[in-house]
Amino acid sequence: MKGFITNIQRMSIHDGPGIRSTIFLKGCNLRCKWCHNPETWSMKPQLQYIEDKCIHCFSCITVCEYEVLSIDSNRLSIHRERCTDCGKCTERCTSGALAWIGKEVDSSDIIHEILQDLIYYQKSGGGITLSGGEPLQQKDFALDILQKCREHRIHTAVETNLLTDINTLEAFLPWVDLWMCDFKMADDTLHRKWTGHSNVPIIKNLEFLAKQAVPMTIRTPIIPNVNDSEEAIESICRFIRQLPNQPAYELLGFHSLGFVKFENLGMKNPLSNSAFLKKGQLQKLNEILIRYNLNNNKK
Repeated sequence: MKGFITNIQRMSIHDGPGIRSTIFLKGCNLRCKWCHNPETWSMKPQLQYIEDKCIHCFSCITVCEYEVLSIDSNRLSIHRERCTDCGKCTERCTSGALAWIGKEVDSSDIIHEILQDLIYYQKSGGGITLSGGEPLQQKDFALDILQKCREHRIHTAVETNLLTDINTLEAFLPWVDLWMCDFKMADDTLHRKWTGHSNVPIIKNLEFLAKQAVPMTIRTPIIPNVNDSEEAIESICRFIRQLPNQPAYELLGFHSLGFVKFENLGMKNPLSNSAFLKKGQLQKLNEILIRYNLNNNKK
């Protein structure tokens, strides 16, 4: 079965237990303003331009039939609204400044690649992690990968925002060994403002998964001036404490690695002027988890 991914990150140690291969699927139904993987929002491949790699030969301009590319003050300018995704400019670009982000692949090819690291999974208690984007957006493709992994006894994890329906979750339940679920904020109004969607279905799905007693870690990315207050974290802690079969909970520190990706894709960065977490702030927020007896991580 075919689907769209951006890349496979091998030897990952941050996306679940042990040494893992993280598969980044294209397509996401949230628009988090702090996103560090905006190249996964769209389901289709996107044109990326890395200015630092450009050698200013401008040979790409000569092969574009639709005047998508032009020179502006000795810099390459891209009129993306005219682009037909023909790919001729990327084929001509020898420096790699112009490139496509995302590709269509077969699930069998993914399995072939990840099996190269099978010994590392076995020795470290690792496996594969489906990430994105939102992997549940490509339901059939994601399920096919997970089912093939089960045939090889590879541990499977899914990183998800849980903005989906119960039927989809039920389809994934037999094939996921670890659920890594984002819960960004408890306040629905703020959730709509910062992600573009209500958190009501997400809360319902967290409650559903908790009732299934599946291995689950709830994670909150801490974003400066968005959800970095003690009140915001305490509200999430109170919600998690009332869940059955107590899931693990962890806080993720904010980083700005995605900022340059917005620029490379010709997208506006909503948090370009964002501050960074203050020194010791994440540790202070983690103390709240300790007070609520949530400083566990059941990976």
